[in-house]
Amino acid sequence: MGAWGVAILSDDIAEDVRFRYKDLLGNDYSNEEASRIVIEEYLNELDDEEVTSFWLSFALIQWKLGRLQEKVKNKALQIIDSGADLERWEEDPKLKKKREAVLYKLKEQLNSPQPQAKKVPKRFVSDTTLKAGDAISYQLMSGEYIILKVIGIIEQWTGDRYPLFEICDWQGKVIPSKEQISKLPLKELTWENGNKEMGKLAIFPAGKRDDPTKRVEVVAKDVKTILDMEAPYILFTWKEFDEKLKQFYHLK
Repeated sequence: MGAWGVAILSDDIAEDVRFRYKDLLGNDYSNEEASRIVIEEYLNELDDEEVTSFWLSFALIQWKLGRLQEKVKNKALQIIDSGADLERWEEDPKLKKKREAVLYKLKEQLNSPQPQAKKVPKRFVSDTTLKAGDAISYQLMSGEYIILKVIGIIEQWTGDRYPLFEICDWQGKVIPSKEQISKLPLKELTWENGNKEMGKLAIFPAGKRDDPTKRVEVVAKDVKTILDMEAPYILFTWKEFDEKLKQFYHLK
């Protein structure tokens, strides 16, 4: 049913709705317009059970942001009073009882004064100018360089774009030529249990200030890569990169 717990927001739909709604508010849509868009988009796609989750979660999300609309509140209260939401918890009496307490608390919350509305900041969207086949140098804290090659660009439904790298088994002070880079073997990562694996690294900026450009340079284009875009891969930010290089590759 897309839920991983009895809490109102422990639900896939709640996560999606919160992201979409806050994204619209952060892009300077009015509460009325943002709400209208969210409602239209989701009600056209959801089944009856999911619609119940939608109204309950949307009401709580709006309340927390100080933007609860009367029509959204009334929809949620109607669902709580009707007992419709509890039907999907019938197979597990213990969870049903816990959910019932959650709904009672939600009803009290929705009927209480909501927080003062605050401006929702515009979401940072990560992007990259790198392309598949680019080779970059990265300067370590020691001053030496390593080479990473871009396997491809990961594009998320959120609009975020960031590169997926394979890391070459090379470290030095003089950057190799394109021909040399194309022939470099890959470096294995080492897990805490000692097992080695040919890993892939998806790296993105944590925010506007997480800018690696001073330590990164494209040193070759259209180089041959070995690994593919398929999961799994390790995902972390540029500000964590030095720590992860030390942890997984013993590079510093």
